[in-house]
Amino acid sequence: MSKKSGFIIFFLIILAVGVVFFGINYSKKQQEQLMSVAEETDQKEEVMTKEDVSAQVAGYEESRGELSVIDYLKYVSLLKDEVSISFYGDLAQEEQWISEIDTYIKNQVGSTIKVNRLPYTDYNSYQLISENKVTDLAKTNPDVVFFQLMPYADHELDIALADSSDYLAENYAIIKKSLPEALIIFVSPNPSSSEKGNNNSRTLDYTSYLNEMVSTVESNEWIGFNIHNSYLEKLEADGVSLESTLTQDGKSLNSEGTAVYRSLFEEALNKKRDTTSGM
Repeated sequence: MSKKSGFIIFFLIILAVGVVFFGINYSKKQQEQLMSVAEETDQKEEVMTKEDVSAQVAGYEESRGELSVIDYLKYVSLLKDEVSISFYGDLAQEEQWISEIDTYIKNQVGSTIKVNRLPYTDYNSYQLISENKVTDLAKTNPDVVFFQLMPYADHELDIALADSSDYLAENYAIIKKSLPEALIIFVSPNPSSSEKGNNNSRTLDYTSYLNEMVSTVESNEWIGFNIHNSYLEKLEADGVSLESTLTQDGKSLNSEGTAVYRSLFEEALNKKRDTTSGM
């Protein structure tokens, strides 16, 4: 090999190494630039997200006096990592409509939601106070409490309507003292065909106590879902008998009744209300 050929080969090797070096260096700079752009984009998106959340929170806060419970839960979900809901009061251990409402709320709110059940089946309004059941409720730290009214149990206790009203008010006061930021919603139970007209010694049936409780809720401007009356109105409008939506005991919901109760509960969740008594 001549000196000239050797020089040419050496030169080509140096040139090749240079091309590779500069190529790697250029690629590195390009990658760094791309990473810088990506970081800037992420930062901008994060700022935009924070601004968007702030705008949503402000919008909800401006509408607190007329906000649906679903929107209230969305509002709370923007402020907390986990939203807690508790069903409390005269509930059966297994209520299918609660499971379905649980699913509905989670789908609507689209956030981490913990749903608690605190069923005190056949408990009257005085028992919840005397046995201090609010301590169990407080442990769940709920943002929203669905308080199932207990007209059937108060009717069974055979107390005066005024006492039933006073005990309900006392329950509310105790819950608010333990959970000042909780939004309390009173929910009436489904109607009964077997208990209607079944009077106690005061010649009162369960509807007398229910009407007193609903009146107490309304006069205090608390939030109430009067599903009992809505249930009867819907059945009448649809030409459906009450008995056909209940089990043989004439009180518990069958599958058809569960569907009716669930749909009315969902409607109530989307009705605008004054939610300023919450957080």
